[in-house]
Amino acid sequence: MDKSAEWLALVAKKHDQWVNIVKSFGEKSYYEDIVQQMYIALYKYSSKEKIIKDGIVSNGYIYFTLRSIYFQYYNSKKKVNKISIDNEEFFYEIPDDTQMDEQIAFNKLCQLIDNEVESWEWYNKKLFKLYRDSNLSIRGIAQETNISWVSIFNSLKNAKNKIKNKFQEDWDDYENNDFELI
Repeated sequence: MDKSAEWLALVAKKHDQWVNIVKSFGEKSYYEDIVQQMYIALYKYSSKEKIIKDGIVSNGYIYFTLRSIYFQYYNSKKKVNKISIDNEEFFYEIPDDTQMDEQIAFNKLCQLIDNEVESWEWYNKKLFKLYRDSNLSIRGIAQETNISWVSIFNSLKNAKNKIKNKFQEDWDDYENNDFELI
C-alpha cells in the first residue's frame, strides 16, 4: 500500500459505520457507492491531519463528507445513460464538473473553519475539537473531563455562533452553488 494512503485504511476500518450513516440519510440502493466515492474524495482532497486526530478517525468530518456526496448524487442535475451489456441493462453516470466544484468548495469551507478554530484560545479550541471529533455528548465530555456541562454547553454555543457569524456568507454561497465566491 502506498505510504501516503495508509491513513485511508484506518478510515476504512469503520466501513460498516459509514454505510449505516448513508443509510440513515434514507438511501436504500447506492449507499456502498456513496461510501466508495467518499474514500476517493478523501484521498484526492483531504489529508491525514484533517481526518485522524491522535489515531482516532474524526466521525464529524466523515459525516459531513458523506452528507455532501449524498446531496451531490440527489440534488445535482446529472445525465444518466442506459447501455446494454449481454442483454442486461446497466446505468452509468456522466460526471458533472459542478460535482467536482462542489467537493472542492466544501473542502475549502472546511479548511477555512479549521483555520479559524486553530486561532482560538486553547480551552475553546480543545473543547470544540473534542466535541466535533468524538462521539461524546456534552454530558459525556463533562463526565470524562470533570468540567461542568453548563460550561461546556456555553463554550460550544459561543463557538458555534462564532463560526456561524464568520462563515454564514460562505455557507450561503455554497448552498447557492456560487462556489467561486468562497
